Amino acid sequence: MDMSAAALPPCQPAISEADRSHPLFPAYMQHRNSCIRLMVTANTFEGFKFQARHEAKCDVAEEHPRFKEFQSWMRETKAGGRKCPAGSFPENFYFWVEGGRW
Repeated sequence: MDMSAAALPPCQPAISEADRSHPLFPAYMQHRNSCIRLMVTANTFEGFKFQARHEAKCDVAEEHPRFKEFQSWMRETKAGGRKCPAGSFPENFYFWVEGGRW
């Protein structure tokens, strides 16, 4: 019985020896394995590390004492529909904490 190439998992990004020694590598392998099961291509390890750093910055911002106030302000003023000069979250949150409005 022949299997169509369309039924095979997509090729995944290459892994270097330097990647294997990084502390985030086990978490990357979990991500990569879940992508294989979902039949999608995983991020590269560099992309995964970038995303992990960004999520860590977001987690810190969400634990800030004024975060709930920021969320309320965003809803009341519909600020999500306008572009913040500082960028997207979490940069817009720190811009708001310092008094910036958009």
